[in-house]
Amino acid sequence: MAKRNKSGPRWSRRFSLIQKRTVMPIFNQGAFKIILGVFIISLFLGYLIQVNALATKGYQIKELEKKLNELNQASADLELEALSLQSMTQVKEKVEHLGMVTVSESDYLSMTPVAIAR
Repeated sequence: MAKRNKSGPRWSRRFSLIQKRTVMPIFNQGAFKIILGVFIISLFLGYLIQVNALATKGYQIKELEKKLNELNQASADLELEALSLQSMTQVKEKVEHLGMVTVSESDYLSMTPVAIAR
């Protein structure tokens, strides 16, 4: 029987050394922490920008709704004024103010058919 080392065959020791070298991380821990910190800070800044944009849009929507309500109220007031100007009492007052008189008899012009030669 052949003698065996306690550490195993030679190729096993070499393989374990190669394995240890390839398992090492690409970045050292300092660089990884810096990259992670920059990533977290950029996410936080993106979040702040989004929240700010959302708040601004909310303010703009509130202002536009206020303007819409004012315009609806003005439209309703103008409609009411138009209806009041079209009322019969208002029309009679305008007729008197302009000096118009009522007609007692109406004369209509009647058209007789005329033959046209071709």
